[in-house]
Amino acid sequence: MSTTLSTKGDRDIGVVMMLEPGRYEWSGVLLISTLLAFAQDDIGIWAYCRRGLIDQLHPSTLDFLDRHGVRLEPIDPAFQVTYPQGNKLYACAAPRAARATILMDTDMAMIRPARLAEAIHPGCVSGRNTSGWMWGKTVEEWRAAYASVGLEPPRLRMFRPDGSYVPVSLAAAFVTYDTPDFGAIWRDTALEIEDRRLARGIYPTLDQISLPVAAVRAGLRPTLIDSIWNKGGVIGRGRMHSVVVHHYQKPERLLGSDYKWATDAVLGEFAGHDSVEALIAFYEANGARPPEVDGNEGYWDTVIRPQRQADAPHDGSARPHPAKDG
Repeated sequence: MSTTLSTKGDRDIGVVMMLEPGRYEWSGVLLISTLLAFAQDDIGIWAYCRRGLIDQLHPSTLDFLDRHGVRLEPIDPAFQVTYPQGNKLYACAAPRAARATILMDTDMAMIRPARLAEAIHPGCVSGRNTSGWMWGKTVEEWRAAYASVGLEPPRLRMFRPDGSYVPVSLAAAFVTYDTPDFGAIWRDTALEIEDRRLARGIYPTLDQISLPVAAVRAGLRPTLIDSIWNKGGVIGRGRMHSVVVHHYQKPERLLGSDYKWATDAVLGEFAGHDSVEALIAFYEANGARPPEVDGNEGYWDTVIRPQRQADAPHDGSARPHPAKDG
């Protein structure tokens, strides 16, 4: 069967994403559709799902993936607690026939044509800076994270919007690298930070904490890239051409953005849904909603409460709000 993307040979870029039942199913279909329409690179797309949930994906999703040549692979996370926010680390660690990797959170959309390769910097692990609520308000707090794997923080520093002065801290939402084994190093670094417990309050942001530590451990440079690759909020009139990837996080931000009409057109062509609203409505009516996935009923008691019982807030900052696992 002919597919939209070739499944033969190595790709220049492997796009990695999570795709699980619930809101990360419809948003996964949306992200893939926008990549098919706008990514001007030789890409392959790899979607990952926890093994115990993969058989709950809707048959129409499986048909969509098959039709477009998107690989669907199971993962088996092994954190000490249920930590779906760390699924992406196991996804990145999985083998792929691609020369470089771009990890994208599932609740993202590519909103205009661009070369994803422009976000990849050789010898670097690249992403946008973390926001003010994220873990690690001081250099000293970050020393504990680096000490978990026998390292000192590197010399590079940054300011967050809240004024905190810290070593370079990357958001684990849009991450690029061109070193094949980095995903496994990132996963293993997170597991060691979790095991050592030198850093406190690591849930739900262990993915973010471990990312620059793993980069330094791998001999790579944590590098900040422009917000055009990971832009939050609502994309208003006139801003569509200054953003490549919208990290909408909430459906209302997507529905309220100026490019929404273009997303409707992309979905109609690649996914067979006339609009974002129709896509969401289909999965709300027909999709599974297991409690292990953020946004589904029972998630707090199944995931967040046990995380907090196993952890303690780190000194000097309030408990961060629950993060998503896409």
